[in-house]
Amino acid sequence: MTETPTPSHYDGLLAAMPASVAGGAAVGWALAVPVLVGMAAGSLLAGLLLTVSILLVPPQ
Repeated sequence: MTETPTPSHYDGLLAAMPASVAGGAAVGWALAVPVLVGMAAGSLLAGLLLTVSILLVPPQ
């Protein structure tokens, strides 16, 4: 029987990046905000997560 590896901090950051862009698009689609604006906000959050993952918590 093989065990499933435990997700790391980096796996969470990698999952959060596209989720923030998709969430921004969903907010833009659901509310009275243009989808492009929602995606731009999600992309800024994804960029912030990328910066955190590279500069503040570098891979070991």
